[in-house]
Amino acid sequence: MKIHLIASKQSLEQDIDILRRIMKAIKEEGHTIARDWIDDAYAANEKSGQTAEDWALIYSESLGAIAGSDVIIADATYENFGVGYQIAVAVQQKKPVLLLRRSGVDGAFAHGVIDGWVRQGEYVEDTIDKIIKDFLKDNDISTKDMRFNFFIDRPIYNYLRWAALKTGKTKAEILRELVQREIKEKDF
Repeated sequence: MKIHLIASKQSLEQDIDILRRIMKAIKEEGHTIARDWIDDAYAANEKSGQTAEDWALIYSESLGAIAGSDVIIADATYENFGVGYQIAVAVQQKKPVLLLRRSGVDGAFAHGVIDGWVRQGEYVEDTIDKIIKDFLKDNDISTKDMRFNFFIDRPIYNYLRWAALKTGKTKAEILRELVQREIKEKDF
């Protein structure tokens, strides 16, 4: 699976070791990081402030990483608009989100997100690996069947064959697009 990690500048400054540990846990589980940004951002943060162009690039890359990810892990220990916005984008795209908050740090934000796509996790250093491992296991699509067969009648077959010839797409692509359009229209 492809995973994107979201964190605030404050998390980066105060909890760099925890963020690195999260990245390590993801990799140890055999998953891919959508955007490996932690060490580069930490180094840039220590040098000097970032320009408007830097923030525009960060914004664009973060949204692209969310779109290209299967699941999202967000450190919401510190309240931050940017983290909240990225979580909202991920939820809108129906991405499972693990919302982490370090135990002992009081923040209303981590408690306020209630959605079927979001799982909360309060951690201490000894429990963070297990929380991440459980979340990744529960959302690993490679362990679930993704293929199925179904029977169609002659009119459906004729339509699919016609549409495939007309569009140059496979019958499976046409069906997938129809289902995706239905999901979007129903706001599933």
